[in-house]
Amino acid sequence: MKDTYKHFAELSRFEKAERDYRIRTQATSSELLVLAIHGGRIEQGTSEVAIAIAEKQNSYYLFEGMKSAQNRKLHISSSRFDEPTVLFMLKKAQYVLSIHGYKEKKKKHTLIGGLDEERKQQVYNALKKAGFSAEIVNQDHLLSGTHRHNVVNKGRQKKGVQLEISYEERANFFLTKNQYTSSFYRYVAAIQSAFLENDTP
Repeated sequence: MKDTYKHFAELSRFEKAERDYRIRTQATSSELLVLAIHGGRIEQGTSEVAIAIAEKQNSYYLFEGMKSAQNRKLHISSSRFDEPTVLFMLKKAQYVLSIHGYKEKKKKHTLIGGLDEERKQQVYNALKKAGFSAEIVNQDHLLSGTHRHNVVNKGRQKKGVQLEISYEERANFFLTKNQYTSSFYRYVAAIQSAFLENDTP
């Protein structure tokens, strides 16, 4: 589906901050930055996953849809997402993890992309060990996250890890809006362990 807006400046002319969308951040001295640029009501559940992975010690950036309907209008593709705050945070980040959601409603699954080949394998191994369905997608996959302009690849290392979590998997994370299942906590712990393996704070 084609994006309504090509870049953030265009979006901000037609959508109002704190009414239609909001930006939430946590900046720490950690080298890890966790992103959910399609958070809130755009790709539901991604904000919660990002915050839980980051905890208190790591940085995070959330761009969240708040509209009562048509939050898909707020979706700007990762390779064109140029909101100034996230670009500033990316300059300081050594490692970048970007959390997304895709529409698959029949299968609990995660697509692993980005340009950090070693860390993608670690994430895959951790998810499989924890009992989750996952795959590392190749470069020609639509959701591969390998474009050099993708925000996940704009940290100091110019490579990161992108997770595309299926709708069915995300739905399995919540009992209610504010209550998480054991699967949510196992998933978050698995991702955290993959990053800790390489001595990331």
